[in-house]
Amino acid sequence: MARCGEGSAAPMGLLASPGVCSKGLQRKGPCERRRLQAMVSEQLSQDLLRLLREEIHTDVTFSVGCTLFKAHKVVLLARVPDFYFHTIGQTSNNLTNHEPIALENFEASEFRTFLQVVYSSNRNIKNYEEEILRKKIVESGVPQKKHDFNFEKCTDNDGRSSTESLGKKSPDCSLLKHEIPEDISNGEDNLVATVNYNLDPASELGEDLLKLYLKHRCPDIDIFVDRKSFKAHRAILSARSSYFAAMLSGCWAESSQEHVTLQGINHIEMSVMMHFIYGGTLDFPDKANVGQILNMADMYGLEGLKEVAIYILRRDYCNFFQKLVPRRLAPVLECLIIAHSAGVESLFADCMKWIVKHFARFWSERSFANVPPEIQKSCLNMLIQSLHHF
Repeated sequence: MARCGEGSAAPMGLLASPGVCSKGLQRKGPCERRRLQAMVSEQLSQDLLRLLREEIHTDVTFSVGCTLFKAHKVVLLARVPDFYFHTIGQTSNNLTNHEPIALENFEASEFRTFLQVVYSSNRNIKNYEEEILRKKIVESGVPQKKHDFNFEKCTDNDGRSSTESLGKKSPDCSLLKHEIPEDISNGEDNLVATVNYNLDPASELGEDLLKLYLKHRCPDIDIFVDRKSFKAHRAILSARSSYFAAMLSGCWAESSQEHVTLQGINHIEMSVMMHFIYGGTLDFPDKANVGQILNMADMYGLEGLKEVAIYILRRDYCNFFQKLVPRRLAPVLECLIIAHSAGVESLFADCMKWIVKHFARFWSERSFANVPPEIQKSCLNMLIQSLHHF
């Protein structure tokens, strides 16, 4: 379970392994997770759709009749790799970003719908892609023979094109546990590499994008954190994070750089952030500092990641406030301090209500003495107010 580790706002006397009551989780846990997954999934879909509509960092243009459509190679490669091959792949070496690729067998409205599905659908769109290829590409006379095309590191070791490997659910594409990119897997001090945690994406869209990131498909920017490299894509970062959107928009010096260094964040937190940006993942590794990630999510404009951190605090520290767990009161007090420090008023209020409800238990806890005095005073005031209602 993720916990608040060294460097968080919580006093060291409060640090303890959070406990989870299985019965409580059975009642509320799955429902809360489904709600969170639906929210994160919808947010990811809307972010990518906005990326398409606002034409941010586009690098390919299609011509359908007199209508031009700007898009992103990495999104097409991740979601519709065969379409990418048949259109961009066989002509990319001869085109500049400003020369449109003509699609003769489409209506403008049809292609607009196609792009919207590619960018926003939370479902597997392989069958849809195959239908489009069969009706609009292959039948129009484009040869089905596949050619090798050189698009940076887009070829697997076995000689298959990246479009072939991305289109198949092979074992090495499994997202059930943490996959460490080669750039950050070396070194004895890499704590992420020692931890396995659930990398379940929020949707099929998240799975496709997360594969793109984990397999280093055609990145266009390197982000260095703790002297470790995270290869990423400007378009995806800008779509998902208001911080990165500002950094890469042209207003900052970093907008024209291929390498960017971030301060005030460690590589574990960066890894968590990147997996959420691409896949909408809902879990953190054991060594992750939830309090720090909560603050980081606020700084980088990742509201969904804040919700994930709050969910983990409720689940791992407070057992969703379902049942008082003996000898597991310190995590609730720790969560109270984290919520206060991060300004999460709803979580702070829930912790306060829970502590007041079981004040006799919490007051006798040694860790209660380590709670900042102003928060102790708030607890006592709320207790007094609750007594006035009787």
